[in-house]
Amino acid sequence: MNQIKAKVVADSLSPQGKRLTSLEIEFPRIILAELNTHRILSKNSASSRAIPFQKMVDMVQTNPFIPIAWQKEHKGMQGSEYLVEDEGNITAEWLQSMIFAVERAKVMSGLEVTKQLANRLLEPFMMHKVLITGTEFSNFFDLRCPSYEIDLDNLELLK
Repeated sequence: MNQIKAKVVADSLSPQGKRLTSLEIEFPRIILAELNTHRILSKNSASSRAIPFQKMVDMVQTNPFIPIAWQKEHKGMQGSEYLVEDEGNITAEWLQSMIFAVERAKVMSGLEVTKQLANRLLEPFMMHKVLITGTEFSNFFDLRCPSYEIDLDNLELLK
């Protein structure tokens, strides 16, 4: 199962006591847009245009992004209700979508379409690495860290 990973690669304090931290993070590619909305952070991100097509396919097939829980449709930016996994075989449907995207991307590559376009079909299913540096992370985490927890053993919402 894929995981969100974070590693501190540099951390320093200025003479005035201001902290500067650099993190290497790996997360589902589908949330990159949310990271990019935070202009206060400096970012250097892996490029789907630069990664060779077969390497991208291999990455998706060996470590696909699969949500750990399936949130129910909701209004606003953050919901709190989840679907029970065996209702409708949700994960199986997700993986079928990934298989279809890989097949279609291979067709595009076989037609000599550039990797920067063929790779885009694989992005919803890939993990992504970014180096971020900043002095202010509190607002970023306040907006992104939900106030509930998920029990990974049985995927039920904990109160």
